[in-house]
Amino acid sequence: MKIITEIADLAPAYPMDVYAPEEEILFFDIETTGLRKESSQVYLIGCAFLERTEEGEAFWKIRQYLAESALDEREVMEAFSEFAHGFSTLVHFNGDGFDIPYLAYKAEYYDLDLDFSRFQSIDIYRLAKPLKKLLQLPNMKQKSIEGFLQIGRDDLYNGGELIPVYYEYERSGSEEAEHLLLLHNFEDVKGMMHLVSILAYCQLTDGTFSFRDLEVSGDTAVFAFRLERPLPKELEYETEKGRIRIFAGDDLLQLSVRIFEGIARLPLPDVENYYYLPEEDRVIHKDVAQFVDKSHRKKATKKNCYLKKEGRFLPQKQVLFTPAFEVEGEPKKT
Repeated sequence: MKIITEIADLAPAYPMDVYAPEEEILFFDIETTGLRKESSQVYLIGCAFLERTEEGEAFWKIRQYLAESALDEREVMEAFSEFAHGFSTLVHFNGDGFDIPYLAYKAEYYDLDLDFSRFQSIDIYRLAKPLKKLLQLPNMKQKSIEGFLQIGRDDLYNGGELIPVYYEYERSGSEEAEHLLLLHNFEDVKGMMHLVSILAYCQLTDGTFSFRDLEVSGDTAVFAFRLERPLPKELEYETEKGRIRIFAGDDLLQLSVRIFEGIARLPLPDVENYYYLPEEDRVIHKDVAQFVDKSHRKKATKKNCYLKKEGRFLPQKQVLFTPAFEVEGEPKKT
């Protein structure tokens, strides 16, 4: 087994201390010879961590554990397990779905003391996945998010393409093959340290922003909010029908909402308590309806049991504010 340690010459692009003290955070990524943990091998584990000198100077390092052959898998697992014990929080990309279950299986197989349940798990992929539509990305793969954030990388391969490269390295010890393997993993780990900046956009979906002001101009209401943390890149998004436009940049979130002006309907839930007056196209409560001639009233139905109101309305995708009016079946709020 080989252990390669380098100074990363960068720091995470997001304040990770919101999750844990930086000294307790370990970024990690694994490379394997296949997806089935029972029949494949983990041949490389890379991780990034903060280290402080006796003088208090802090810098991030990247360490890689490389198996020179399949026989080194146990040694790689033992070394990583021992090192990981010094941390409380693991940061990864889709590690909840692959890396952690894979390593947990290997740890159990080799009877190692590596209990992943004791770690706080920060899965960048899982946290960023709800942002796919807002970021207008084709998928949420690491390289796609890196492209959105304009993060460059020297490595041109993916993990699957490097499996035969590892077998060649295992057979011949080729320096070129070793370089390709280490570079890919190094770029993945280094990329994650940049990639965490995507977590800033989670503010847009989890509501961690504060109201700044509101301006109404013509048929548009513009809401401005202050974000807790600045965004790494400006974002513009428009709903399919163009009723809501989103702009976000730095610490500003701006929602431009098209105002509907006209007549909207407020559905009444207790239909059985109302009568419909066809000549007037309105409903009245049954207590009042008893004074109306039967030929001019009939039992209300879900289709006609509503109150009409003329005014200006703002759209809401889900009914978050009430009273919620409808226009052609779409909810509106006053």
